[in-house]
Amino acid sequence: MIINHASTILVPAEFAYQWHTNDGAFQRLTPPWESLELVSKFGDFEDLQVHLKVKKFGVPINWVAQHFDVIPNKEFKDKQLKGPFKQWIHTHTFKALADDRIKMEDSIHATLPLKWVTHLAQGWKVKRDISKMLVYRHQILKHDLELLYQSPLKKQVIGITGASGLLGSHLIAFLEAAGHTVKRIVRKTRPDWSYEICYDPEVGFLDDFSELTAIIHLAGESIASPIRWTEQKKNVIYRSRIRSTQALVQQLRQEKHNVHTFICASASGYYPSSTEIKTETDSPGTDFLSTVTQDWESECDPIRDSIRTCNARFGAVLHPSGGMIGRLKYLMNIGALGPIGAGDQYISWIALDDAIRAIYFMLANETMDGPINVVSPKPQTQKEWVQEWAKTSVRPAIVPLPKTVVKNVMGDMGEQLLLYSSRVAPKKLKDASFNFQCQSMKDVVNLYNL
Repeated sequence: MIINHASTILVPAEFAYQWHTNDGAFQRLTPPWESLELVSKFGDFEDLQVHLKVKKFGVPINWVAQHFDVIPNKEFKDKQLKGPFKQWIHTHTFKALADDRIKMEDSIHATLPLKWVTHLAQGWKVKRDISKMLVYRHQILKHDLELLYQSPLKKQVIGITGASGLLGSHLIAFLEAAGHTVKRIVRKTRPDWSYEICYDPEVGFLDDFSELTAIIHLAGESIASPIRWTEQKKNVIYRSRIRSTQALVQQLRQEKHNVHTFICASASGYYPSSTEIKTETDSPGTDFLSTVTQDWESECDPIRDSIRTCNARFGAVLHPSGGMIGRLKYLMNIGALGPIGAGDQYISWIALDDAIRAIYFMLANETMDGPINVVSPKPQTQKEWVQEWAKTSVRPAIVPLPKTVVKNVMGDMGEQLLLYSSRVAPKKLKDASFNFQCQSMKDVVNLYNL
């Protein structure tokens, strides 16, 4: 079988080719619905050999592939040395159409074992799955490469807290594929790897951090509980954000360093529940999450005059591997998701890949500072949001969750996470011409194959 897919991308051929040679590129292009692990790799790019572990129907399959016939800035190929196919050759072509425009094409020649039997039984499904994978890769590549080319950033050494979380782990792949060095700021007393810097959220860095040029602070206790918030949970949510930020800021004030940009996570929960559009200049609310985010952002104030500081007010981050989508996709799949309460409360959300690019955009654009709303440009009511998800994925969405049930079972947590109305606009990002890949729930469903 032969599967081809091509896209026009507005970057030079050498730029696209170089991106593929960087660490993180493979992880960045792995679709979220595929169970694919990079076990090891060795060799230069021209003859790079990778060992992958793929799971199909719960069964792990080893796959070893190697690059060959590499023509720098124009083409490279990889072939299967060991794996599920009788033959697999994947050709990656970068054809220059102009100085800053390419036609990028992937062409896969694959042969299944027991050719005529497996082609009859599984050939159509294999071809469909590979085609779906290539579409995803090209969508990610187009938006990543065009952003990186239009907003260049010289090589940085970037420290990230919360590096093992949903957002942090995907951000690492993006930044490494862009050619930057990423240091995981981890809660340990002794590093296990050269890419780790140890810290204690109560006291700050335990290791030398003088090589860092930027810090992205994402760490914080999850705001979700199994049923409802306890006072202990609320205290951990608050302290995990406030104390860790205090410690990092104090060290940045007192010790010599090379950090020029500090990006600290925050949330759209900063604003009060409202059906009116809120932008970065609007006043905060008075509930628990608003108080947490206000105090969290205030802890950054002592370094604002000396270090460019951004407070990324994230909406609900959407990705099938976790967060809101991770919790709700099972209900959607069985047709048990519908309006929550009246369904007229607004949801401010952001696709994970747009959230990652927004963080990079803050790093690369020196005019960006202060609070920045990281949300899609088109907030929807909860009812509209779930109906668009259901329509795009061809499933019903009619099972309601009454307001009284949310309040009685989930208490304050249910009210603030499910019933509050968050109609937040990304004014600063839009004014700076940031390009959103996912502007509707339809875009999210199609990108992530929900």
